Amino acid sequence: MPSINPRMKVLNILACVVAVIIAAGEMARFWGSARFIPMALDELAVAALLGWAAWRSRYDGAIWHVAAWGALAGLTLVLLVETADHQLHGPVKAAGPIYLTVLGAMLILAILGVCRAVHLCRATLR
Repeated sequence: MPSINPRMKVLNILACVVAVIIAAGEMARFWGSARFIPMALDELAVAALLGWAAWRSRYDGAIWHVAAWGALAGLTLVLLVETADHQLHGPVKAAGPIYLTVLGAMLILAILGVCRAVHLCRATLR
């Protein structure tokens, strides 16, 4: 089995932690609801991609991390814009400011994940 770069190991651990948090949050939010299937699939797909990236990085390097963290950034940006729209133009969500803060932090984390993965891919090419 190939050895893992220590920087890759940190990215793998972070990807797994974020994947578990996203998946657990969505399952807790929609469990038992008829809306579970359409509403939770996007977050569960991104969580699965983050887990896949962490697992495949031993063989393929950070390329899957670029895709996974990019997918998380895209998903988070959409959710952030939708939540901001509700807060600005109604109907206002009671927990809107909390959602905006968490989504903003997630977007920053996802962008940093993409940047780290791209850096690791470039380092592998050198």
